[in-house]
Amino acid sequence: MRNIFALIIFIFTVQLSNAQVKEAVSSSEILHQMEKLKNTTRVLYMAAHPDDENTRFIAYVENGKKFDAGYLSLTRGDGGQNVIGPELREGLGLIRTQELLKARSIDGGQQFFTRANDFGYSKNPKEAFNKWGKEKLLSDAVWVIRNFQPDIIVTRFNETPGITHGHHTASAILAHEAFGKAGDKNSFSEQLKWVNVWQPKKIYWNTSSWFFSRNGGFDEDKYISEDVGGYDPLLGISYTELAALSRSSHKSQAFGTAGSRGEEVEYFEYWEGSDSKQKLFADIDNSWSKLKGGSGIQKEIEKLIKEFNPKKPENSINQLFTIKDLIEELDDSAIKKDKLKALEELIINCAGLYNLFYTSNPYGSPEDKISANLELVNRSSAEVEFISASLANVEGVNNESVALEYNQVEIKKLVFNIPQDFPYSNPYWLNEPSDNGLYIVKNQELIGKPENDPSFTATVVLKINGKDFKFSSPLKFKSSDRIKGEIIQPFYVVPPVSIEFLEEVSIYTSSGQEKEISLNIKSLKDNASGELSLDLPKGWEIVENDKKLIFENLLKDNSKTFSIKIKSGTKPGKFSLKATVQIGNVEVNKNVQEIQYDHIPNQVIIQNAEQQLVLADVQIAGSKIGYIEGAGDAVDEALKAMGYEVENIDIESISPEELKKYDAIIAGIRAYNVNEALQIHYGKMKNYMESGGVYMVQYNTTYSLPDTDFWPYPLILSRDRITVEETEMEFINPKHEVLNYPNKITNQDFEGWVQERGLYFPSNWDSHYEPILVGNDPGETPKRGSLLVADYGKGKFVYTGLSFFRELPAGVPGAYRLLANLLAANPQH
Repeated sequence: MRNIFALIIFIFTVQLSNAQVKEAVSSSEILHQMEKLKNTTRVLYMAAHPDDENTRFIAYVENGKKFDAGYLSLTRGDGGQNVIGPELREGLGLIRTQELLKARSIDGGQQFFTRANDFGYSKNPKEAFNKWGKEKLLSDAVWVIRNFQPDIIVTRFNETPGITHGHHTASAILAHEAFGKAGDKNSFSEQLKWVNVWQPKKIYWNTSSWFFSRNGGFDEDKYISEDVGGYDPLLGISYTELAALSRSSHKSQAFGTAGSRGEEVEYFEYWEGSDSKQKLFADIDNSWSKLKGGSGIQKEIEKLIKEFNPKKPENSINQLFTIKDLIEELDDSAIKKDKLKALEELIINCAGLYNLFYTSNPYGSPEDKISANLELVNRSSAEVEFISASLANVEGVNNESVALEYNQVEIKKLVFNIPQDFPYSNPYWLNEPSDNGLYIVKNQELIGKPENDPSFTATVVLKINGKDFKFSSPLKFKSSDRIKGEIIQPFYVVPPVSIEFLEEVSIYTSSGQEKEISLNIKSLKDNASGELSLDLPKGWEIVENDKKLIFENLLKDNSKTFSIKIKSGTKPGKFSLKATVQIGNVEVNKNVQEIQYDHIPNQVIIQNAEQQLVLADVQIAGSKIGYIEGAGDAVDEALKAMGYEVENIDIESISPEELKKYDAIIAGIRAYNVNEALQIHYGKMKNYMESGGVYMVQYNTTYSLPDTDFWPYPLILSRDRITVEETEMEFINPKHEVLNYPNKITNQDFEGWVQERGLYFPSNWDSHYEPILVGNDPGETPKRGSLLVADYGKGKFVYTGLSFFRELPAGVPGAYRLLANLLAANPQH
């Protein structure tokens, strides 16, 4: 029973929501961290995406071996799908970045990224390198190695193309090449302004039987093995249980994982480095003596551990200062930097010191006055005195020294103005427009960092037992909720208002067409007043409007909606409509996208306020569309932009008779994977088609799909896809209705597609289905399953893996035209 209780307490500690305060850690965890001080070995794991990392291995390295582990993910997962909400592209990348940081906070590792933009599935590394630019990605990998200074590099994938995702293979190739170049002063020598060369000792591939599943032949005896399934009594949890908690942070990918116990063997193939091929960590000097001047540190750490009293952890503070002084005398290195950070946390934890620098507002804007509190509580018998708190580059300081008496709350106030030119809190990799391959990051020192530094950080100076002690405390937003209790979130600097177009794309179907476009002005501060103006493309114009586009004294978090009638120009194509608000002498042209989920801190993306205008010949047949929710896409919004009346359907409660009011019904992406009600009530859709309805199903995956035939006629789903978005799509039967009514589809309609043609195509199907398109990626056999159409009763069934969920928000005219055809009833019916 005691072990179960300890496990619950530990899980609470490591999984505590990032939206809440992490209390001082227990003495057992303090001792665990002290034992980590002894070790200087560092391991860098490399792969391509969030979720690729082997959390079992990272948890074992960090908590079993008590080494320092890092994970370098080439991408932020921007090109994937989202099972918990509507965010895609940049928003999804930000969510997955935070999920990785949550995972690392659980297993203990550090997190790094390159500038690579996840452009979607790639079948080989050549395509990936062509998109990204291999040398730039190699430079990023070398930069991270030179900063983290690992002894060992471990890859999740090998260098053989065709076995797995092309990004995966690319990550292994980059890891191997960076292993050799990081120690070469002639490789990326421009980096040496900030870092020194660094040569890791060894590199391995973390293999498994999965890589041999196609051909068999996995021989365990050929590889180095390491049992990562141990148990740590100080933490009250096994490394595999810890790894499951870490992996379950990837909620946007539905990767919740049950914990496992007992032996868990990982296998490694030696690639290059020092001679020993029998043990993973052989030939690695793990002592402090390998650092110049470090020989005495090991002895002092041993003394620290031996004399530690779990009932009086503050008794260790003086010894921690002794070790800190010795480490500060060493030459600069990654070991020195990280161990000093660990010592800072140990001193704070041994003193039971609670500290929180907070304000009552989640946001501030340039020129705002911010009133913040620094709360300090000394919960130990250590002698602690507050000396000062200050903010870098901002006039905000409190230097009223005072002794922090035992368990007494001390509040120090800091009032400061946000400078007029202070940058907004946009994720740094999104500050510049990016192409399809690489995010543009002009500041070399930002490359590799997982996220922005906090907007403001207080430098707090104390005296602890007579010794000067300095630490940083980031500014947070503190609030209280009747359900969740105390909530702590990041503080962000944002514009005073956010401008949001209610539709991402507006579709015009003829020149000179007049259409109402709506946008919201949301105030992010009290009493905002200003005037809205629009920057239209050449030839487009606002229909004469007597009212000024003004708003006055708009309260914080309140919005005002403007509906403006705009007449299209005469030239077909894609255009941009930009919005600006003038508030006094401040011009704002930004939209603030807020991303809020319970498992990660609140996030913001601050981008230009603009809407895509598309002028294309799009005819629709029918008017009322039913939409069945799937895993999250914006197809329903695109349908509204086309002129359809769209209603969301609760398939569980709606009657077969009520379904008949819809001209067509469309299921969101992966609807059968995530919508259990649709799985149960799919018979209603067969009745709907029998009576004449059009039912279109977007792609689903075989993963988590029950072994039930949900389709009017049998079809078998596969992982077939066409990843090259420029691939020519040929028409199998050019006379088929879906290529001719109500729009004549031509090859031009497949121009300008983004990321891919489609994914998860059926590989086999009943003869009732008629395939419409055929295409293939370079070097592959033709794929005919991207779009299948079948008559059923008086109606029509469409199954498609075409990526409408990507093309419609991107404003691809041909995607709108083809979708209108798929939702149209057959003319003969």
